Amino acid sequence: MKYVMLALVLGTVPLLLANWVIAAAILGRDCLVLYEGGNITECGGGLSEEEMSAASGLVALVMLAIQIGLIVLVRRRIRSGSQ
Repeated sequence: MKYVMLALVLGTVPLLLANWVIAAAILGRDCLVLYEGGNITECGGGLSEEEMSAASGLVALVMLAIQIGLIVLVRRRIRSGSQ
């Protein structure tokens, strides 16, 4: 059980990071830099850069939950089919 938890954590962290990068790329494609020297940006839909980062983090968590759910369902299907 200890190794299963370790494998789950080691697999989840990179997947969550990849989900966040994908969500940030999609949400931040309409961002315009208003001031070159700082973090003042305005993104599509009226979101600031910080709000876009937070929103992409939430989207990444939802995507991770869906992906883990699909992995569990497929694994159960495979196990029930082999018995």
